[in-house]
Amino acid sequence: MEAQAKAVFQGKRVLDIGHIVAGPIAASVFADFGAEVIKVERPGVGDPLRLQYRNENGVSLHYKVESRNKKSVTLDLKTPEGKDIFKRLVGMSDVLVENFRPGVMERLGFGWPELSAVNPGLVMCRLSGFGQTGPYAHRRAYGRIGEAFGGFSYINGNPDGPPMHSQMSLGDPVAGMWAAMGVMMALYWRDAQGGRVGQVIDIGLYEGLYRQLEQHIISVDQLGKTMMRSGNTHVSTPYVAAYRTQDGGYFSVAAATMRSALDVLRAMGLENDERFNDWDRCIRNIDAYRQAANAWMAAHTLEEVDAAFQQYEAPGTRVMNGADLIKDPHLLARDMVITVQDEELGPIRMQGIVPKLSATPGKVEHAGQRLGASNDLVYGHLLGMSRAEIDSLQAKGVI
Repeated sequence: MEAQAKAVFQGKRVLDIGHIVAGPIAASVFADFGAEVIKVERPGVGDPLRLQYRNENGVSLHYKVESRNKKSVTLDLKTPEGKDIFKRLVGMSDVLVENFRPGVMERLGFGWPELSAVNPGLVMCRLSGFGQTGPYAHRRAYGRIGEAFGGFSYINGNPDGPPMHSQMSLGDPVAGMWAAMGVMMALYWRDAQGGRVGQVIDIGLYEGLYRQLEQHIISVDQLGKTMMRSGNTHVSTPYVAAYRTQDGGYFSVAAATMRSALDVLRAMGLENDERFNDWDRCIRNIDAYRQAANAWMAAHTLEEVDAAFQQYEAPGTRVMNGADLIKDPHLLARDMVITVQDEELGPIRMQGIVPKLSATPGKVEHAGQRLGASNDLVYGHLLGMSRAEIDSLQAKGVI
């Protein structure tokens, strides 16, 4: 019988001292795929995320997701005992994730020179609003500041309206994903490519979105044109838009090639209209095309639109809301909605694992823990402290 493959990050230990979203979501990638992630939180208070999106009993639902598979320990990093314990944990870890403002770690005595001296192989992941360097480094920022500064907000919204943020904070999770990729690169170089030491990953909340602006920067450079807001349509692709259907639903269409655009036209019965069945002609007749497409969508229900598009294999989908996302058969079949047993909430549903690996899939063992739930495990088992030592540290407010 073939032995079961190890989890991707089995044997790796990650210290997560981040808060809210950016740092914790970066660390969550490693928790999903087998790393031991120790989430270090302030005694009695914890991650401020514990105060957001709470149920009637005061339990943070957002925290449950972002801290799944992590061991919650409490530790006051400003006390001498806390500093000593933290450095002991650093000495036993592969990765440290933090998202304080630049300078905070240095003031605590946990700058890169100090931590790399404790553990030369450490990979230190630093997320902040504008990065560790540059004239804006010390500006305070959260996810939406990253969206605005990175150029994302300016190009979203209706043509005659203001720039638009997303309802979800994109700056935080996008930066977190890029940061996680940076950590993986550093670990790969350290462990597989002959690198002998760790290094620092430095990322600002705006930088992931800035990198994902596609052609925007080069267009400004070469054409002198900045991309403008166009609502639910696309500035250069006529066959991209979102439409309201007869029953009040919304259907999104995105054809990026002429071949796929012809399938869209067939689904709507417009394939023989010479104004629309050629890319350049459609751009010249864009107002007439949008009027015709809007009229067709408004004359059909969401189910009818979806059926027509699937009949012709045209690229389009209903715009999903929260109720759709928790029951859609495709999402269920792909294990994108999973049920986790939680000691505080009972069975809870949350997003599944991304990405899906065939040999070493990720797994959710538990949702975010109660504050300090793993104190005894980490301090007693990992650091070898006695019961009396743990009780003394707790009494003094160190943990």
